[in-house]
Amino acid sequence: MDSRETVVGAGSGRTHSSPFGDSLRWIIGEEATADAYSLHERTAPPGAASVPHIHSRVSEAFYVLEGEFTFELDGRTVNAGPGDYVHAPASVSHAWRVTSSGDPARALVLFAPSVPLAFFEEIDAVMQEPADARPDLRRLAAINQKYGLT
Repeated sequence: MDSRETVVGAGSGRTHSSPFGDSLRWIIGEEATADAYSLHERTAPPGAASVPHIHSRVSEAFYVLEGEFTFELDGRTVNAGPGDYVHAPASVSHAWRVTSSGDPARALVLFAPSVPLAFFEEIDAVMQEPADARPDLRRLAAINQKYGLT
């Protein structure tokens, strides 16, 4: 195998919690892709949703594996199911919501350029704080700012 080739086994990679009620499993990014992209698997229960947000320097793409998502892209609503691809370019307001019921929805999420693993680790650390406390929104915003994901 050429040293530039990479194989990542199913289920490998650490899973990180997010403030949106979902989790993101790190598949690859940073050094392995020369910062070109990072790839994640999102698993989200019915009703989980992000808030509308903008990444000033990073695009975010979604490939739905299971379940149904509704995306808001610059004020436009897009419904997506298994096999559908949705792309939010850098500087475009976007949000997602799981609209299917029953089992969690799953999607591959690609950030280009790569979002550092450290970003997901820092967000996860905030989310792991005591369950009776709400996540500190100022700390989450500061982490987003630190990595240019505002």
